[in-house]
Amino acid sequence: QILRNALGGNHPQVGRALLLLASVYERQGPKITPHGTSKDDVELELYVDALEPLKATLGNVHDDVGFLYVKIGYLYGKKGDRNMALLAYKAALKAYGEPSFCLSPEDVHPEVVSVWVRVTEHLVEIKSMSEAVVAGQRALYLLRLTKDSLFRGAKLNNHSGDASVGSASTTAVRTSKKSPIQINSTTYYPSLFTTLQCLGQAHTALVQYPLAKEACLESLQMAWEIALATQDTALPYNPLSPSATKPKNQAVIDSILQVIRALKRLGKVHLLETHYNDALQCFLPCLQLLRSSKDMECTLDAASVLGSLGFLHLKMQRFMEASNFLKECLRLYRRNGVNQNDRETRKVQAWLHMAEAKEAESDSAPPPFLEIPTIIFHGENDGLMVGNGHSFPDGRNHGGDIHESDKKFYKNMSKNDGNVDIEFGKLNIRGNDEIVPENYYKDDVSADVVSNESGQYEL
Repeated sequence: QILRNALGGNHPQVGRALLLLASVYERQGPKITPHGTSKDDVELELYVDALEPLKATLGNVHDDVGFLYVKIGYLYGKKGDRNMALLAYKAALKAYGEPSFCLSPEDVHPEVVSVWVRVTEHLVEIKSMSEAVVAGQRALYLLRLTKDSLFRGAKLNNHSGDASVGSASTTAVRTSKKSPIQINSTTYYPSLFTTLQCLGQAHTALVQYPLAKEACLESLQMAWEIALATQDTALPYNPLSPSATKPKNQAVIDSILQVIRALKRLGKVHLLETHYNDALQCFLPCLQLLRSSKDMECTLDAASVLGSLGFLHLKMQRFMEASNFLKECLRLYRRNGVNQNDRETRKVQAWLHMAEAKEAESDSAPPPFLEIPTIIFHGENDGLMVGNGHSFPDGRNHGGDIHESDKKFYKNMSKNDGNVDIEFGKLNIRGNDEIVPENYYKDDVSADVVSNESGQYEL
């Protein structure tokens, strides 16, 4: 405050003092933050106050200004304010000179790649899918462009103590500023996976199913590779020191969850395309993976997969299976404390009511027809013929004229106190105490004829 009063609010010295104080809070915040005040809130306020002095000194387009905007965006993201975070990240991109048309990985600032990934995530979270596709494609391009230089820089950094590695590039790697979101060799593949998943979600929302499927398939392949690599490095459980194995085993669980979410995302695309068998091949492995671990079998991820399976079986008209999956989904929602009036809960309840109603309706319906012989009506005096030569239980093959007793049977089948509707394929025939006149037909008419347990024939 003394510097502000003496030099003015936009003096460079004021900006440097604010940044220094913010860095102290960043490292020692919990120890020095006043009671009842959030460390992040104090830090954010200091960074915002430092913006104007810094821009007045360095201009709007400068790496240090961009870096400050990145930190502000990160803190807003931690608070859950996605819109303010997006404003800060977009300002950071402008300060770094984005979008640029550089073709060399060395010309891309490492923070820029990270910012594009975060922008893509936040745009998907606020349902701005068209912008998310643009941002995601840019993030994907930069991630692939800078991959080799990123891992090469990490290798140089690991060997920085070697006397043979003393180049300027090594010094740059060691001394460059790094924000909390900057992508490194450890977080590169998870960032690439997240970007592909966001692109898949955005394309799905925009009904661009081929593009969504492409992004989902690539993210699924990457998730499997990450899971297998993580599994190889996992430590066996040590009962004498369980805490030592927990971080490694948690990493395995996280990698399996990535596979599950990738499968579920791909399954949703198949479901929306009405490729139900393909969707089933995605959702069932999800459930198997979740139930393979006690840590995951009762989670909200499991409930979500069960809900998707219930809806899929509802669309496939397998109502009993749909009811079972949806009931289990609701049970896990209750177990995890999901509000009964939550939108997802209400949606699953509506699916369950529909499945139960359809199941009850199918239970009360007559059994399905088993045979479809073709009944040919000839002239008035020619009688009835079964064109496909089907034999009935009385031993007579009706490839020729049907007996008079059978004609009476067909006549009696339509008897009722009122009018009776008999549906033959797409042709509705209406009769009242008698079968329709033979001369009504000019072509073959398909009818369903089956034999019940007593040997009688039923339409």
